[in-house]
Amino acid sequence: MGVHLAPTLRVLRDEIDTRWPRRDRRSDGWLGDASHQARHSDHNPDPDDRSVNAVDVDVDGIDPLLVVRQAVAHPATQYVIYNRMIWSRTRDFRAARYTGSNPHDKHVHVSVSHQRALEDSRRPWGVAAATAARLGDRVLRPGSRGGDVRELQTLANGLGARLTVDGVFGPATTAWVRSFQSARDLTPDAVVGTRTVAALRRGVPPAPAHSGRAAGSRTVRVGRVGGDVAFVQRFIGVGRCGPVTGRFGPATEAGVRWYQEMRGLAVDGVVGAATWAAMGVRVTY
Repeated sequence: MGVHLAPTLRVLRDEIDTRWPRRDRRSDGWLGDASHQARHSDHNPDPDDRSVNAVDVDVDGIDPLLVVRQAVAHPATQYVIYNRMIWSRTRDFRAARYTGSNPHDKHVHVSVSHQRALEDSRRPWGVAAATAARLGDRVLRPGSRGGDVRELQTLANGLGARLTVDGVFGPATTAWVRSFQSARDLTPDAVVGTRTVAALRRGVPPAPAHSGRAAGSRTVRVGRVGGDVAFVQRFIGVGRCGPVTGRFGPATEAGVRWYQEMRGLAVDGVVGAATWAAMGVRVTY
């Protein structure tokens, strides 16, 4: 058999493609380049069976921490690296700081065992059917990680925060939560429990309202200005839309088109009812 991706990793990749069919694949990879070949790497083919026991999956358009969660629960996994963190079987998959030169912030890296039975396993990874953690499912505090932290950060950005939506409850998220709690007469302990979640959901409007705008004006497109545009820019992110200016220009249109394609919507660069709904926003026209 020629050089090939380990069968268990093909199962993983197929499940990711099933769950997120329109995901970005530009940072995908599995076969090592010349720099990998000059050192020990799971991206290099095994001498015995020519299998490659590592895969990189682009993080744009997926929930990378859901993939991490499912990978560390799979018996074939040896280690996972994402966003300067590593989860290794040798440490019982306790999260640790990754100090390698590549931060793995554009992709999730999964390496699997070289035992033939494990690398050839067809056991499902559970990615396609896994339920992403939602805000309110558990109490969050500094140090928490996961999809529910990403939701918290997204809600915070809808209120004007400028947090990186990375699923990590770090210092910036902690500081913002404390200030939010203080402003709402809640205990400023940075612990996101039932009361803080309720206040967050009350605090983020369906879309920012503006006086003097006609019914139906919630559709935003090139040329629009105002809070609705700023909301879209924060939601999709400065990496796709550029700075949060409240002005719907070419960069914002490009970000909206990317988001629509990733979510399987009509790609027209216009934020109408379907795109608002995909963002989880209820809009009354």
